[in-house]
Amino acid sequence: MEKTLKYSSPAKYFEEALPLGNGQLGAMVYSKTDIDKISLNHDTLWSGKPGDEYVENAYESNERAKALVRQNKRYEAQRELDENFSGTWLCSYMLLGTLYIERIGAGTNVTNYKRTLDLEKGIATLSYTEDGIDFTREYFVSFPNDCMMVKLTSSRPVTYELYGDCVGKSHVTAWENNLYFTGECPTSLAPSYHKTAKPIVYDGNGVKVSANAKVKSNGTIAIKDIDRIRIEDTTEAIVYFCAETSFVSFDKLPNKPTYYECIEKMEKLYSLSYEKIKDAHVDDFSSLFNRVVTDFGGKESQLDTDERLKEENKDLGLCELLYNFGRYLVISASREGSQATNLQGIWNDQYYAPWSSNYTLNINAEMNYWPVLMSDLVSCNQPMINLVKNISQNGKETAKRYYNAEGFACHHNSDLWAHTTPVGSKRETCTQYAYWNMSPGWLCRHLYEHYEYTLDKSFLEETAYPIMKEAAKFYLSIMEKQGDNWLIFPSTSPENSYVEDERWIYIAPYTVMSQSIVEDLFINISKSAKILGIDDDFTKIINERKDQLGIYKAGSLGQLLEYDYEVEEVDPLHRHVSHLYAFYPADIITTENSPEIAEMVKNSLLRRGDEGTGWSMGWKVNLWAKLKDGDRALKLVKNQLRYMPAEPDDSADMWHAGGTYANMFDAHPPFQIDGNYGVCAGIAQMFLQCEDGKVRILPALPSEMKNGSIKGLLAKGNIKVDIEWKNNKLSGLKLVTPVKQTAIINIDGKDMVVSLEPNVAYTL
Repeated sequence: MEKTLKYSSPAKYFEEALPLGNGQLGAMVYSKTDIDKISLNHDTLWSGKPGDEYVENAYESNERAKALVRQNKRYEAQRELDENFSGTWLCSYMLLGTLYIERIGAGTNVTNYKRTLDLEKGIATLSYTEDGIDFTREYFVSFPNDCMMVKLTSSRPVTYELYGDCVGKSHVTAWENNLYFTGECPTSLAPSYHKTAKPIVYDGNGVKVSANAKVKSNGTIAIKDIDRIRIEDTTEAIVYFCAETSFVSFDKLPNKPTYYECIEKMEKLYSLSYEKIKDAHVDDFSSLFNRVVTDFGGKESQLDTDERLKEENKDLGLCELLYNFGRYLVISASREGSQATNLQGIWNDQYYAPWSSNYTLNINAEMNYWPVLMSDLVSCNQPMINLVKNISQNGKETAKRYYNAEGFACHHNSDLWAHTTPVGSKRETCTQYAYWNMSPGWLCRHLYEHYEYTLDKSFLEETAYPIMKEAAKFYLSIMEKQGDNWLIFPSTSPENSYVEDERWIYIAPYTVMSQSIVEDLFINISKSAKILGIDDDFTKIINERKDQLGIYKAGSLGQLLEYDYEVEEVDPLHRHVSHLYAFYPADIITTENSPEIAEMVKNSLLRRGDEGTGWSMGWKVNLWAKLKDGDRALKLVKNQLRYMPAEPDDSADMWHAGGTYANMFDAHPPFQIDGNYGVCAGIAQMFLQCEDGKVRILPALPSEMKNGSIKGLLAKGNIKVDIEWKNNKLSGLKLVTPVKQTAIINIDGKDMVVSLEPNVAYTL
């Protein structure tokens, strides 16, 4: 199994460093020999505080815009919304700070340099020789003990100094063998691209952090300066690091004490040996990672990871490594008790993170969770469920104020505080992204899928169905009857535009994505009601409306239309493929149940092309796999493995040309983690798909993958699946489920009904 990233030189840039994490605490390790650098994050360090800022008279503005759309004055409608509907920017994900480990007297005569990241164990390592001294380092972030550990060893005594920095209003203080970090996030932080008189505001109500780095050593530890520790004549030094923030919850001011809590946590940690903490970490991490075991039939490569990425022909082993790296990132960034993964997972080293590194809900945050359930990482799905719960609470007031509607509303952005209002700050063209209220429906797909994979009926009854019902109430409130169809009127297709009267237009009477999301939500509510035995007036309305949406129409080139009529696209290669939502991530349309519409999906993909941002290519991998074209899907995987240099490049194409950085982070560019998660799911879709009530085995196996296996995938119905193949044909299959059930297994296009007994392996 491909499970190691390896390099022969230290990281110079963030996109070359190696990520570690436990869901809450994140670290990026550079493994430098002179002054090592570790960038630190905590998942609750965000700007802002609870409470939405609502735009006065937003409802009236929306009504005026709707009237203008009815008059076919689309440009005037979107200008109305730009100026009077959009609100302030939401909050930003911040960095915790940086820890530096400087080797005093370090030279440049370094040989045998090697740094690695073991995906199975969640451990980064460094080894090298300098002036006849052998050095090793280990770094990991532990979930069981909620800390980062660094172990430094050398074959002869050496000297180090530790120092660092912290976020926002901050202090770093050295005391005995401790470095204490304290910081405070601003309550308002404007994005770097938004000019305002007060871009940064502190009012004392921001999230605060206390962190502690404490050292054990067989050398002498002394205070070098007020903010430095010196470790002299040591052959072994161990750094313990932990952090506590003042965050309480999405709806409460962040006023939890941090300092003494952090000190108390450190004292408990410090009483434990490095080996005990490491063993607990490895047991925890590997137990999750090893749930899926892969062999894509590639040959072992002796090249470093960055050199493999630079190769023109991407080897199958590199594709396997990309898949396993995606699962590694899930385990590192999304755990029980943590926040949902944002645009950069949990890793960010910038005060002004790209796009505020928050939750972009018109694809990116959802894509982060595509591989989670199918990789049998069910517990890692909990942070997403909690985010949806929080949004469903805050969104009720937004629904009332902006739409005079029932249920809950949310737009294309959210953050730690589960803000739900449209952003943009009255910027011209902000309607293009801000006037999109379909995130409740999309987020509810994650709730229903959680039930489908786990068969947890209590979760469906107590959590998923009530939230899905509230989302549906919102859409029922804002839908309009036009002809025979009920429409989300008006609507946008995320961040896309078309030309009308020589102007760029974003708004339309309806869009296919909006209609598809509502259809998907209504179908899943209908299924849930049957499972729960609910038959009331609400479900009757849902069952009627889901068949009155009338949305799938072909264009002149056989493509699926995105808007209410065929338009002149501003960018025919646009990165979003939103109008294909019903095909994936939803499965309303499949190649079996709707072959004609599936062909329209294919034509749309051909028009969009195989290029795109990193996450766009990840979405397309899934779409081609669902079209049962494994060769085209693999081609997109290899496109996504295009090497992207980490050096800043102002000329980089941010909209069409993504790839992969040296550390295998996805390049939008810049770094966005959604592409890693999206392609991880897409690769899994080649081997296993769940649609039309069937479990499809090897539905899109690429011809290049002649022999191989993948064991431990999770199918809907809580069925664990092991698959082996030889000469591109299934050679072994094992199914195990904890519940008695009948499943339809599809192999080579043929259905087979199998009876599964609890915890009894079915083999073929």
